[in-house]
Amino acid sequence: MCVVQTLRAGLRRGALVPAVFCLLLLGAGGVTQPTIELLTPPEVHVGDTVEIVLRLRNDGPKPIDLELTGRPVAFDVIVTGPDGKEVWRRLEGAAVASILMLLTLQPDEGRDYTAQWAQVDRAGRAVAPGQYVLQGILPMGRRRMTTAPRDLLIQP
Repeated sequence: MCVVQTLRAGLRRGALVPAVFCLLLLGAGGVTQPTIELLTPPEVHVGDTVEIVLRLRNDGPKPIDLELTGRPVAFDVIVTGPDGKEVWRRLEGAAVASILMLLTLQPDEGRDYTAQWAQVDRAGRAVAPGQYVLQGILPMGRRRMTTAPRDLLIQP
């Protein structure tokens, strides 16, 4: 994105120095994005603590420099109930330090961030058995990455 925008702007102004500088910084392949995935068991029983792992990986050929929010890293997990309404959020009501943590991921390197859900709603009440959907969010500087939704069946 930086290359295209800078190149267009440089061409309009007749100056290519910013575009060339941007190309040198990013390399010919552009910016590599990390992958993000939420790992949970497919099913649990009522009362089990649900182990949740948010996995951040660099599957690209070059190191990636990331700006992550908070210390420890302030990732969120959202649980949606069988009716489609939000039941629980990991960071709801939490104070998150606005500190940026710089992280470099080498090729094929990853980081796991873990959380636990005690099968309770926002008010602390136990949730009913049924099909739930979990999704992870990782704030990164001025943007955020969101995982694909994961189904979780809570059995009686």
